[in-house]
Amino acid sequence: MSKARWAARLPLALWPLGIAAEVTAFVFLFRDSADVTVVDVVNRSVGGSFVFCGLIAWQLRRDSRIGPLMTLTGFLFLAEAVLSGVDSSVAYTVSQWAGNWWTPVFAALVLSFPSGRLSSRIDWAIVGAFTFGAVVLQLVWLFFLPFPPGKENVFLISADPDLANVIDRFEASFNATVGLALAVIAIGRWLRAAPPLRRLLLPTLAGGVTALILVVTIYYDVVTGEFIRSSQQIFAALLVSVPLAFLFGMLRQQLARAGMADLVVALQRAPESHRLSDALAKALGDPSLVLAYWLPRFDAYVDAEGNPVALPPEGSGRATTFVDNDGHHVAALVHDSALAHQPDLLEVVCAAANVALERERLQAELEARVVELQASRERIVAAGDAERRRLERDLHDGAQQRLVAIALQLSLLKGRIQSDPAIAEELAETAGDELALSLAELRELARGIHPAVLEHGLAAALDSLAARASVPTKVLFETSERLPEPVELAAYFVASEALANVAKYAHATTVSMRVWRTNGIASIEIADDGVGGADDTGGSGLRGLADRVEALEGHLRVSSPAGAGTVVTAELPCGS
Repeated sequence: MSKARWAARLPLALWPLGIAAEVTAFVFLFRDSADVTVVDVVNRSVGGSFVFCGLIAWQLRRDSRIGPLMTLTGFLFLAEAVLSGVDSSVAYTVSQWAGNWWTPVFAALVLSFPSGRLSSRIDWAIVGAFTFGAVVLQLVWLFFLPFPPGKENVFLISADPDLANVIDRFEASFNATVGLALAVIAIGRWLRAAPPLRRLLLPTLAGGVTALILVVTIYYDVVTGEFIRSSQQIFAALLVSVPLAFLFGMLRQQLARAGMADLVVALQRAPESHRLSDALAKALGDPSLVLAYWLPRFDAYVDAEGNPVALPPEGSGRATTFVDNDGHHVAALVHDSALAHQPDLLEVVCAAANVALERERLQAELEARVVELQASRERIVAAGDAERRRLERDLHDGAQQRLVAIALQLSLLKGRIQSDPAIAEELAETAGDELALSLAELRELARGIHPAVLEHGLAAALDSLAARASVPTKVLFETSERLPEPVELAAYFVASEALANVAKYAHATTVSMRVWRTNGIASIEIADDGVGGADDTGGSGLRGLADRVEALEGHLRVSSPAGAGTVVTAELPCGS
């Protein structure tokens, strides 16, 4: 039989053993005592409560250690009651030794819920201390404890009631101190937890409170030599109900998983305006849940309205669960960290909502595009206004002033042609020079509006830019075909702006421009060996280029690590 099949059948095999042990414990109780109280009955029910609730939890969640821990706690609790009733000195002695063997497993159960695994050194230290007190100190106590007449202590080394009493008191105090640490940690974890995690950790709280009641009872007995009768009753009632609390915690997770069917139905019936995040929050029981969609185009996570979402850092009380489709992130659930203890539930939710996530992700991308489009339109309008003001200023301060000067010179020239030919010739030469400068300025302005050199192709236009650049520039043009006019224009302005930034900020010694075409995408890359550190969000130049490139459904990337130069790359669709 395989290990997996054996593990699956083990809980079924333990049911008859658990029933037999519980029945035997009650038979011995009523056989050996004529005056059986309610507290006695409840105490004898504790072991069975742990065993039966543990076996149910074990069968519900075979991947969790909580069920096996509960079952083991129950069997160890029943060990004393069953062995003490057997007519054997060895069995009776072992029953006295095993009286507290359940406490280390109970501590592990309380501290490890809901994962079933101890997560810190202090948890292991508490379980180890309980093991030392329940096994080692209890055995040392038996070495010196004389049993009542008719009973033989097979572990007895030397009968010394006084020494046995001292050891018993020390053991009780030791166990009570460790129990107090268990109660403080368990209750403290519940108090510090966020509301969703508190609901999940209710079994931990129940175990901590039970341990605290036991600690008070033991300390009172050590100090006064008497038990608090009411505390015994409370402890018995709590201890028998603790397994029910753990089982309820397991069932709550199981019911939450079963509720995923309702989630699937809700997603199928949901109208287009339905908020998927609300449905997921309801299914997971976390109203603070945020559904963030991954948009590769924008390299960011956004919510359903297209607003950016920052993933929470560790230690913030929030956690992130990524939703994958074909090995790629398509969304992320930002939720209370309590849900991290229910990974299977998160997995079911992500799987059930995958199709709806894709639909909502596309809607979120559309919203993000609308937001970006609006911002882009505003920037284009602002850039257009600024460009008109620049042209007006340049025309007024440059060509217009020169043309006015030429007009004055021509007026003077008209009056001097007959009377002073030498002066007239000088005025004509000056007017010619001014007119040449005006033509040069107008050509420069025209080049900024629409470069005429592009009529000869992008390669010639880039060579022209490289020739006028202030830094030695190499051009590598790796496509023989002409690109569409809008693509060439956008690539030209990307190169022009990049070279202008190199001249202003880069402190570079060389620049390279490369153009290539692959699978219907034309790419232009401008790289320099300058100081780097360029910010594509801080100025209007590169942002305006990004708008121009994105208007053609392209992408503009700027890589500029400090001290390692700058690389500006534009990718522009240009057909197959």
